[in-house]
Amino acid sequence: MLLLFILNFTLPGVSFQGDPVFYYDARSLGLGGNGTVIENTFNPATICLSEKIQLNLSGFLYEGTEKRGLRVYDSYGNNIGISTISVCQTSFLDLGPASLVVPIKILRFGLKNYRMYDFSYYFHHTYRDYFYQIIKTVDNTYDGALNSLAPMLGISYKGVNIGFENDFMYGSIKSELKTFYPFAEDSIKSDKKNLSGNGFKAGIIYAPSIYVRVAYFFENKFEVSVENEKIEYPVCHNAGFYYQPPYHIPTKFVIEFNYRRWDKPIYCYKFGVEHTVLYNYSLRYGFSLYPDYNQPAVWTTNITLGLGGQFKNYDFDVGFSFGKRDYANTDFGGLGIEEKYIFDETNIHYILSFGFKL
Repeated sequence: MLLLFILNFTLPGVSFQGDPVFYYDARSLGLGGNGTVIENTFNPATICLSEKIQLNLSGFLYEGTEKRGLRVYDSYGNNIGISTISVCQTSFLDLGPASLVVPIKILRFGLKNYRMYDFSYYFHHTYRDYFYQIIKTVDNTYDGALNSLAPMLGISYKGVNIGFENDFMYGSIKSELKTFYPFAEDSIKSDKKNLSGNGFKAGIIYAPSIYVRVAYFFENKFEVSVENEKIEYPVCHNAGFYYQPPYHIPTKFVIEFNYRRWDKPIYCYKFGVEHTVLYNYSLRYGFSLYPDYNQPAVWTTNITLGLGGQFKNYDFDVGFSFGKRDYANTDFGGLGIEEKYIFDETNIHYILSFGFKL
């Protein structure tokens, strides 16, 4: 029962809607995942901030490690350590978001492709008897993502920028279950499910000057087909604020707030700072806080760093994040294990982005 709980608790994204990707490209990642108020990100209105034809390309690497165990106590009730139950590791290299923006007077036309939800995960566990002899070893691998290919339309007029996006969603979930027995034949089962669906986004950015931006975008409720089943995703509201103090060495502050309602309201907070150094180069840092949609008491904290350069015809950005998930406040009382259960999760993201202006 405990092991079943471990599997279900730690794989909510794989079992259900997937884990949302909290950043867009390298600049977004360096700014704590902000994607509402900066150029060419999740908000369809951000294409209006481009004055030239622009092509953006990215690639990223993800690494994740998760340890699960039980706190061990002596006969006097003292915590003497942690008994590790299992260790999971995930690593994959993939193409990041790509987009093309074409401005024509007050209009902006665009097309982008990006990852919305991630299903990649690796679960490993060794089962032992009372004499600590191995009974079997289980490797359960999930790989896949929900992606969006989205045409965009924007209108920019006197500081008011409005954008619309229609998402044609596609992707797949591949799973493989390997069971190894010391004295019996091994078992391997694999499965692949294709994903498809449609969604819509609309956003607005008000930029009365180069120093201030206020932004909002809305993502409608949508369904994704998985063979004969449906996966539901909730309405998402996103608000962002951008401020650059005037008459100083350019420093930009960006804040973002996301709201989704799964079974309970889920809030996500993002904050980032960008300093211009050496004229063409920028240094970025930030953080994000967001809970698991199945366990709202479980929060993930990401600390992010970034570096970028902007030139006449091209730009580049590098982003890095280090994340930890905190299970300290989760109530396990219904399972009879109370506070003795512990998790330790680490997530690392690397992403490199390039932009070309024509």
